[in-house]
Order: sequence, then C-alpha cells, then structure tokens
Amino acid sequence: MKNSDPVDPHSKVASEHYFDQLEDILVQTMHREAASDEGRRELIRSTGIDDPTLIDELGRLGVTADGVLALRLFPLVLVAWAEGHADHGEHDAVFAEARKIGIQEESAADVLLENWLRKRPGGMGIDAWKRYTHGVFSKMTRQAAEKLIELTEQEMIAVAKATGGHMWFGKISKKERLMIDRLVAVMKQQASIK
Repeated sequence: MKNSDPVDPHSKVASEHYFDQLEDILVQTMHREAASDEGRRELIRSTGIDDPTLIDELGRLGVTADGVLALRLFPLVLVAWAEGHADHGEHDAVFAEARKIGIQEESAADVLLENWLRKRPGGMGIDAWKRYTHGVFSKMTRQAAEKLIELTEQEMIAVAKATGGHMWFGKISKKERLMIDRLVAVMKQQASIK
C-alpha cells in the first residue's frame, strides 16, 4: 500500500513530481495549440497583431490568445532572473503584479508566467517581447506609452526589492538595476521615446 501521508517527505516529493509533470503536459499542450494554424488565427484575431514573425515567435513560445497578457509582465520575469535564479520572493512579487492586472490562477497567462519563472526564458522570448511591445506602443499615444513604461519600471523595482537585493538589505542589486535600466531603455526605444 502506498504511503499517502502528507507529512511524509517521500509522499510530498511524489506529489510535487506529479504536479510538475502535469504542468509540463499543460505547457506542451499550450505550445501545440499556439503553434497550430487555428491558434495563430485566434491570436491574430484577439490581439490585432499583424506581424507574421511575431505570431510565429509567440507560437514557438506557447503564447496563446488567452496567454498574451503574460507578455505584459515579461520584464518582471527578466528582473527576477537578473541574478541567475528566480527565488520565492521574486516569484511571489511577479504573481502579485499578475493578480493586479487580472491574470487569474491557472489561466494560460498564469501557466506561462510560472513556466518562465521555473525555466529562464531564452533570447527568442526577449525578441518576441520586443516585437510585442513595439506593436502595443505603436497604437498608444506618447503619454500613454510613457505611463506604461513608468508603471512597468515600478513593477520591476518591486520584484527586485522582493528579496532585498545583495546581502538582504532592502536594496536593488547591481545586476537587477542594470536589467531594469536596459529594459526601460528597450521600451523607450520601442515607443520611440528618448
């Protein structure tokens, strides 16, 4: 008979392994859906994105029409990874911001964020985020773009401060500050703001 005692560490490990496998299957399903012709058409229809390269990149990243909201928080994920790992405090700070913008638990956007915080996103994710950001900013007024950049910078700072920076003194580490500055510069470039 299997041991199902929740206090038993072996039972807990087996349970965590099961849920990790379940999440991996869900992410793989999202990737297939996003890369399918129907998934691409739905992404185009729901977002208005007309850049075929971006649609292809989003499909390879597993971003579906339901998950596209996660891209709004992609810079926060990059800040969480600035020091080579995303820890619990940063994880929680990213999800606090996700809930503020309406990302529900277990939604496609929630799963994408969780996946990005477990496995560092690669260069293709950054390229897709830049294209997406450019598309969003091209449809905004300069003032709205500036406000969104300012809000995103504040959110990135909150993530960086979630673990206190270097030596746990409530600071932002040099690597986090550098990442924030780079991402703000990229957003300004995408919005054609100097």
